[in-house]
This record gives sequence, structure tokens and C-alpha cells, in this order.
Amino acid sequence: MSERQGQNRISSSQAWITGRILLGYFLLAANIAVEKWLLESYSLLEINFVTAALFMTLTALQELLTRGSLVRIKPVSWKVLLLISLFTLGAWHCFLSALSGLSVFEFGAMSLLSPVMMAVLAMVFLGEKPSGKIWPAILLGMAGGWLMMQAEWEGWSSLDHQAFMLGALLFASLRWITVKFAGEKVPASAMIFWEPVLVLLLMGAVIDPFELWHNASPVILSSAILLFLSRQCLVRSYQAAVTKATSISALIYTKLAWTLLFGYWIWGSLPQPLEWLGVGFIIISSWLVVSGNSNKN
Repeated sequence: MSERQGQNRISSSQAWITGRILLGYFLLAANIAVEKWLLESYSLLEINFVTAALFMTLTALQELLTRGSLVRIKPVSWKVLLLISLFTLGAWHCFLSALSGLSVFEFGAMSLLSPVMMAVLAMVFLGEKPSGKIWPAILLGMAGGWLMMQAEWEGWSSLDHQAFMLGALLFASLRWITVKFAGEKVPASAMIFWEPVLVLLLMGAVIDPFELWHNASPVILSSAILLFLSRQCLVRSYQAAVTKATSISALIYTKLAWTLLFGYWIWGSLPQPLEWLGVGFIIISSWLVVSGNSNKN
């Protein structure tokens, strides 16, 4: 009976973690839609600065309200936190640079390459051993990405936003690999708090804070709130010992439906047939990664 209860407890825990991951990706999709809209009125440097400032403030307030102190956001390991912050700086800058020239759907679709990139990096840095399906998954992912690029082909100069997107996925994957590698040795609150510190410092040194304050609106704050809530869900899920980085990143495909919905609802945009074909290849690629990982488990 106790063994059955233990199994039920594990299943319940895994179901809770899966639900938390799905919620995290929904919030992330909402954040993407809001940031796309904000790019029409603000520079990416201003958006990143406000997001980083509010992000850190919300984390500190959460710690004070729930624990009564800021002990858990103390920088336990500067090496880990600096790496996470450095990768975050690269990811945030590249993500917004890509989003400025891609539709929300295109952005969400190319995000589906994350499981493939994550699987490759997890093999190298974490010693995870995906099944043999990883190699056809990589080829399909590359083919899907190529088709997505062909839909917007106007010469090599038209691919700069896709290149930024690939760079963003690389930085983001390296950040999550670092989070997974650190595990619970560094508190999640500390990781979340210090993650955007380099963004805050560098963007703050470049922008004009007085002009930003004069032009600020409540909407620019919503982007940071959505990202903060998403990080709460995803960071804690990556830290859980019962999860694998490959499995978590594979659930990012659920974000595609939300980006399609937001893109149509706000901008009235729908993907081209060639983009759908590319998305199909990328989805199959992601499915191969996660199904191969599930079979091994």
C-alpha cells in the first residue's frame, strides 16, 4: 500500500510540474505578444530595462512577503549567477531584435527549435543521452527552419531577424542548461532575482531614464509581470530532480497555439502555406526528441 501511495505521489508531483510548465509557456506566449506590441512605441533597450527592473523588484517583494527576508536571494554562487545573467543578456537582446522583424507566429514557430538545440547541449554539458531519434530530429528541425526562412526570402539581408532568433535560442538554452546544472545548490529565488542584473546595468547605462519615465505606460509593466510569472513556473520546474531538460523544453510546442491565436487576434495575421510546412517539420522534430526521451525513461 505504501509503495502504491508513493507511486501516486510521484505521478501527482509530475502532473503538477507538467501543469506548471504549460502555464509557464502560456505566460511566455502572452509576454511575446505584449512585447511585439510595445516595440511599436518603445525601443528594445527601454523594454529590456523596464522588464529587468520590475522583474528584480517583484522577486524581492515576493521573498519579503513569503519569507520575511531576502536571505534566499543572496548570491550564493557568483559564477553560476553571472553565467545565467550573461546568457540572459544575450537571449533578451536577440529575442527582441528577432521579434521586431518577425510576426508573433513566426517567432513562436522558430521557438520550437529549442528542444532540438536543448537536446544537443544537454548531451554535451549535462551528459544526458537522448535516443537515436535525435539525429533525424536535428535534420527535420533544420529543414523546418529553412522553410520558415524561405517564406520570407528577400535575399540574405532579409534573414537577419531569423539569425537573431537562432542566437536567442542558443543563449536561452545555455541559460537553462546552467540552471539545470546548478540544480538546487542555488535557490530558485536567487537565480530569478539575479538573472536580469546585467540587462539592468547595461541598458540603464544606455537609455535616457527621464524620457522613458515621461513616456511610460502601464502596459510596459505588464510585460515584466508576465515574464516574472513565467520564470517562476519554468525555473522551479527545471530545478526539480524528477525532470529532464529535454522533456521540459519539448513542451514549448504548446506556445505555438497561443502565438497563433494572439497574432490573429491582435494583428489579424495568418501564416503562409510554406510556413505551415516548416512548422510541421519542426513539430515532428520536437516530437521525436520528447518521444525518444520518454521511451528511454
